Amino acid sequence: MRFNFNTENWNFHKANTDILPSNTIFMNLRKEEDLLLANMKSKTRYNIHLAERKGVKVHSLGLESLEIWYELYRQTALRNNFFLHDINYFKIVLSAKANDTLSPADVYLLVAAIDNQPLAAMFLVIAANRGTYLYGASASENRNYMATYALQWRAMQVAKEKGCTEYDFFGVSPQADPSHPLYGLYRFKTGFGVRSITEWAVGIIRWITRSIDIMPPWNLKIKVII
Repeated sequence: MRFNFNTENWNFHKANTDILPSNTIFMNLRKEEDLLLANMKSKTRYNIHLAERKGVKVHSLGLESLEIWYELYRQTALRNNFFLHDINYFKIVLSAKANDTLSPADVYLLVAAIDNQPLAAMFLVIAANRGTYLYGASASENRNYMATYALQWRAMQVAKEKGCTEYDFFGVSPQADPSHPLYGLYRFKTGFGVRSITEWAVGIIRWITRSIDIMPPWNLKIKVII
């Protein structure tokens, strides 16, 4: 879908490329935790328990800990050769709820660590009945602790505790295509037993006030079931 509806006076322009991934997958959180674990692939379930046995703990931190996130993000960007955003980009995301009372979402910074050493981190967005894994990052060392698995599992638990009935993994290849740049994410995320695959399309933004300079990205998308 092209973003060209009635934008003559709004000064919107379609980006040359997609900034956010076009495909995502969902986890049904209505089930009990035992059933969620049982429905996961055996390797994923094993890695979650392995992280627990190794002593990986997941903490919810605030904006004062953004430097922890950014260092992990820096390592991830260098390791995977993708664009490194300025730290202020993530400061805006994390503080969206605090600074904009019209925002419908709460944003949490979750950090997985071993003996106070951060191994992985992510932003969890809670909006209505949905929890969304917005951005993730991990350290280049100690990857055998499987901290990313512990992080995702804890994020699902937090989302359930907040009343969410679904968990959005946010960003995968459209199918199991090893040549696709997001295939690694597809393998990782589908291991959690997800079944629903969704394609995102750019929709019509309803501006509440002309003074809004930054709209959280979860407000810029509509869901199209395929």
